[in-house]
Amino acid sequence: MPVHLAKSEVDTVGPYNRMSASQANTYLACPRLWFYQKVYRFKMPQIPVLFVGRAVEEAICNVLRESPGFVVASAGQYAIGSSPYGEDGTPLPRADFVWPSMGLMPLFPNEVPKSKDELEAWALERCRVHLPPALERMRLEWEKDERKAGEWNEVDVDRCQAMVESGLRFHLDEVERCFDADGGPSKESWRRGDRATWPAPDGFPHEPFSDGHPLRGEGPVSWAEAWEIARPWFVDPSAPKFTMNAIHPEHWFQGEYDLVYRWSGTPVIVDIKASLGANDRSGDYVEQLKMYAMLWYVTHERKETVGGLQIWYLGHPSIKSIAVPSVDEMQEIENEMKALWEELKESTPLLDDCPPTPRPMRGFTPGGIPTDPPQEARCDRCDWRSVCPSGEGTDEQRLSSSVQLPGSNQRTPLQQIGTLNPRATVRGELFSVGYVRDNIPLKMTLKQGANTAHIQVVATANADGEPTVAVPAMKGTKVLLRDAIFSINWKGEIVLKMDPFSRLEADEDPDVESFDLFDFQAKHNVGGTVVYTYEKSGVGKNGKAWSRKGLMLMDHTGACKVEGWADDWNSQYAMLEVGDAVVLANVGLDAWASEIRCDYTRKSRLQIIERVDRSTA
Repeated sequence: MPVHLAKSEVDTVGPYNRMSASQANTYLACPRLWFYQKVYRFKMPQIPVLFVGRAVEEAICNVLRESPGFVVASAGQYAIGSSPYGEDGTPLPRADFVWPSMGLMPLFPNEVPKSKDELEAWALERCRVHLPPALERMRLEWEKDERKAGEWNEVDVDRCQAMVESGLRFHLDEVERCFDADGGPSKESWRRGDRATWPAPDGFPHEPFSDGHPLRGEGPVSWAEAWEIARPWFVDPSAPKFTMNAIHPEHWFQGEYDLVYRWSGTPVIVDIKASLGANDRSGDYVEQLKMYAMLWYVTHERKETVGGLQIWYLGHPSIKSIAVPSVDEMQEIENEMKALWEELKESTPLLDDCPPTPRPMRGFTPGGIPTDPPQEARCDRCDWRSVCPSGEGTDEQRLSSSVQLPGSNQRTPLQQIGTLNPRATVRGELFSVGYVRDNIPLKMTLKQGANTAHIQVVATANADGEPTVAVPAMKGTKVLLRDAIFSINWKGEIVLKMDPFSRLEADEDPDVESFDLFDFQAKHNVGGTVVYTYEKSGVGKNGKAWSRKGLMLMDHTGACKVEGWADDWNSQYAMLEVGDAVVLANVGLDAWASEIRCDYTRKSRLQIIERVDRSTA
């Protein structure tokens, strides 16, 4: 099975704390790089090429999802609509939900491709239908990203089309092998209508066909049948994001395969790369596939190994085959990843535990062919060199514990970012229950003595999948609100936000310490180094345009985002440069999961204390 879901009843790790191949490769490239991006949550600039790769893969998968036996080449992009999945990615049963391919009628024999050339012509015509909307979806995502960089108009659509076509030609070669093998060992079971536990996405329900597959033939396999039988598993574009993972039985590692070919009886895992393969990351791709081989092995009761590992480089059309690790080698990989998870995930490491010790760069030519390493060092092109001690930054404290702000008659004390904590547990009784959706109250009022606070439910399920509101919400109910996020709304009222780390339950344990509502510190003063600034804008549900600005701030104890409405920032914001030391006074706190954010309002203040050398900024 290419998908192996977590067992919530025994999953003590949770979805936010698993190790992945990308995290492991980042840490091995440079421990400090991993720390900045996974602990401090620095987000690298989002250039169009990162989104183009996803559009290329999406277009390929949308063509693979279709069938030349059901869909004519000139059909629209929605010839097969979205398939029904639950929020956790589980396929919904056909008894209760309509799957899009159930209403399709097989084409007449003269309409179905009868050779590889005809099949290729059909596939290439279909990709010309699917690529433009995929690129447009990615453009809109890029436009909304607060860290967008570069220019979308520099995207070469013809090159994107060529990469999709290369991927489909690689797939057609696999279809040809299936055709030459007369459908392989699964031909007859496919014709009977049998379905794998996680079948390749085709718009049909996951349950078997009761009367055989509607495209089944007799005798030697046809080209249309070979397309169906050879179709690899991939992440269904209809499925909710990040739900099609294979999760280690012990829940500490997860991965998401691009393609898994299974028609021959021996699985082959394919990693799609919309690139040339001519840089250091090609080394990471090899290690990632070895980790995926291990993951397949352990999620199949350690009884099945993969038969092949491939990287498809679409920017330089070529397939790079990776040697499949032996069982002993996979055990070693598993042990290494488990040790790394214990080091990085069981408890959050400190900054000093992740030194800036980058690995030497590796050299590759197009197609991921190893060559001599480049002359440049890894730090030379690092996004964080301006704040890292291996570049122009420092780990030392830059600002004293209090500063004198211009125009202030007293010094402003600064709170260390690493000590900020917007969460607390509060007991009280429900005073009112407001807006309800899907039988879940999303707005309530909590009364504690003579004081009240609003409860805002922003996540209905917590990190382990259980409901965040775990008590019947009725006026007068005595409740305990665990790990609520304290914030202040524009009216100055206390708002207790509930995210996946929060829980509202019956107040049954008097030993649990409760926080007094009016002991809450509403405003804070922080200072440190500007890591980057960002802006984002859009149009609200009311049709009004909105705009927000923010920055990532780091001191010697931690890092956090500071964000507010664009009009609330003072003139100092326009003068900021990466590396400046600044103070942000009178800011509020907010959070989502483990990420803490400071809220900048019209009553807040930004002050540049120490400017970076503009000659090198």
